[in-house]
Amino acid sequence: MAKKRRVQVVVAVALCGSVLYAHAHARMSSSNYQINADVISSGGSLGTSTNYTLNDTVGEDVVGTGSSTTYILKDGFWHMVNTYVQFSVDSSVVDFGTLTPGTPVTGQNVLSVTTDAWNGYTLSIHKDHRLRHTNGSDEIADHAGTIATPLAWSAPNTLGLGFSVAAGTNVEATWGSGTKYAAVPTGSATVFHTKTGYRSPADTTTLTYKLDVPSTQRSGHYTNTVTYTVMPAL
Repeated sequence: MAKKRRVQVVVAVALCGSVLYAHAHARMSSSNYQINADVISSGGSLGTSTNYTLNDTVGEDVVGTGSSTTYILKDGFWHMVNTYVQFSVDSSVVDFGTLTPGTPVTGQNVLSVTTDAWNGYTLSIHKDHRLRHTNGSDEIADHAGTIATPLAWSAPNTLGLGFSVAAGTNVEATWGSGTKYAAVPTGSATVFHTKTGYRSPADTTTLTYKLDVPSTQRSGHYTNTVTYTVMPAL
């Protein structure tokens, strides 16, 4: 008979990752459309090469920055094309409590993004290391799935820590409506979800974490830090 082990696990979610590109700029909008930028000029075009893209205008006038005690005005097309992203996470900690090997536990985070970037935004994720024991050496394995190829939580892929995109707008089919899981990549941030179009009010995405350990897992307290990053899509 397998011996029950007390395994207490906490994932500390880093709240960094918000990206702010510009403050207060003019735009025109209706219930169905938004014009992020407009200009009256005598010419201009989009130029591209293998490595670069250049947007230019010809004959544009009055480009600069004016300010007062309360307001900042950025004149001209090239100020208007700057954009902003506001990002928040509902909780800074995902606490899995005490695990019994063979009985999976779950947790979640809700990510909120507001942006006027006309190409939308991307969400990325990474961790500092695997869930690690306070002794500094024992770790809990990652789930076998990857962001490129999430896997269902079924034999033989029923152990480790994995995450899935459970809800949101236009969630990628690879996540199987929250039934397929991937390991959180270590070190380098990896895009796991992409949204198109500007988002206002806040657009939300729900991540579900799932965790189980083998009966041989050392008892004790395990933690790591997961970082989310949001960037406007180019």
